[in-house]
Amino acid sequence: MSKEQQNTQNAQEQYAEAIAAELIAHLKSGTAPWQKPWEPTMSGLPYNHLTGKTYSGSNTLKLMMQPYNDPRWLTYKQAQSVGAQVRKGEKGVPLIRLITHVERTVKDENGKPALDDQGEPQKEFVKLDFPYIKTFSVFNAEQIDGLPEWKPIHSPQHEWENHQRAEALLAASGAEIKHRYGDAAYYWPSEDHIVLPHKEQFPNAGLYYATALHELGHWTGHESRLNRELSGGYGTLSYAREELRAEIASMMLTRQLGLPHDPSRHAAYVGTWIQILTDEPTEILKAARDADKIQGYVMGLEKEISQEPKKAPAAPPEPVEKTTNNTARPSETVQTAFSNDGAEPSRHGSLNMLKHQYLMQTATLSTADKQHRTVLEHALEKTISGLPADVQLQARINFYRSQTQAAANKYEVTAERQAETGLDR
Repeated sequence: MSKEQQNTQNAQEQYAEAIAAELIAHLKSGTAPWQKPWEPTMSGLPYNHLTGKTYSGSNTLKLMMQPYNDPRWLTYKQAQSVGAQVRKGEKGVPLIRLITHVERTVKDENGKPALDDQGEPQKEFVKLDFPYIKTFSVFNAEQIDGLPEWKPIHSPQHEWENHQRAEALLAASGAEIKHRYGDAAYYWPSEDHIVLPHKEQFPNAGLYYATALHELGHWTGHESRLNRELSGGYGTLSYAREELRAEIASMMLTRQLGLPHDPSRHAAYVGTWIQILTDEPTEILKAARDADKIQGYVMGLEKEISQEPKKAPAAPPEPVEKTTNNTARPSETVQTAFSNDGAEPSRHGSLNMLKHQYLMQTATLSTADKQHRTVLEHALEKTISGLPADVQLQARINFYRSQTQAAANKYEVTAERQAETGLDR
C-alpha cells in the first residue's frame, strides 16, 4: 500500500471512529436520528443552502445528529458570500469529502497551456491514481446571522400529497406487497415479497407508508437490484447490519417525503448496533453508504415516473377509500402531485418489449413458477388499480424488468450449482 493510500485509509478510520463514538453515545441515550419519533412538520434532509444539494452518506448522518431543526448548512466562506455571518464562538461540524479527480490545465505538444476559442486556458478533470480525503466544516443556519427565516411547509393538502408520492413510489417499484391482519411487517428475500398489516390497522396513513418504505429498503437488497447480503437469520450480526442500513435509509426517505416516524419497531436492535460499531467503527461508513444507495434507488423511481410536477389540486380529497378486498387505496379522483397526463411513446415501447421478453421466458418455466408469476401479476394490477396512467405504466415496466432479471439470475445460479455437482438439468 502506498503512502497516499495509507493516509486516506487512516483519515477514513479516524472519521469513522469519531462518528461511531458519537452515534454510540446517541444510541445509548435513545437520541440517534432514527430513535427519535417525528411528525411531518419536521425538516427534510440536511442540504447546502447555497447549492441546494443534500449531503450524502455518513455526512448526512452526522449532520442529523446535531441539535438543530433547520436543515440548511453552509461553510464559513459560503455564509459570507451571501452576506451572512457565523456568530462568534460557534463551532462547525467537520465533514469529509473523497477527492477522486482534480482540475488541471491542458498542455499542448510543447508543454504550454492549450487555449480554447476565447483564448482561455483549457481545463480538464483528471482521475487521481490515489484518491484522498479532504475535511471541511459547515455551520447550521441557526448559528448564522443574516439568513432568511426558514419555515417548514405543512398543511392537510401537503400531507396528502406526501402520501400520494409514497403510494406512487410503492406502485412504481413493482414490488409484490401482501397485506395480512396482524402486526408483522417484513420482507421475505426467498419469495421476493413484502408483508404488511392492512392500512386500517395503522394509527394513520403516514405511519403505514413509513413502514412500507422501510420494508422497500430491504427489498432493494435483492440480487436483481442492489444485491446486498440478506441471508442472515433474525438475531445474527448480519441481520442487524441489514437493519441498520434499512433504518438509516428509512430515516432519509421519510424525511424527504414528509412522513412521520415511529422508532419503537426496531428498538430491539440497539444493543447489537452498539456492539457492531464498537468492534468495527468503519461499519458506520459502509452502512451510511449503502443507505444512501437505497434511498437513491427508491427516489429514482419517482424520477422515472415524471420529470414535471403537476399543479396540486385546490382542496385535499378524502384520505383513503376501502376496496372490496378490505385494503385501502388512494381515491381514484385524485392525480398524484407529480404525474403527467400521459406517458411518452418510448415508455410504451419499453413496456411492450419487456412484456414480450417476460412472456417468452415464462413459457420456459416450470408449472409452479408460471403459477407464481400469475399471482404476482394479479397482485400488481390490484395494487396499481386507480392510480394515474403513467404511474401504472412505470409500475408494469419495473415489474416485468425485475421479474425477468430475477428469473435469469436464478437460472444462472442453478446452472452454476449443477455444474459444480455434475448434475444435469
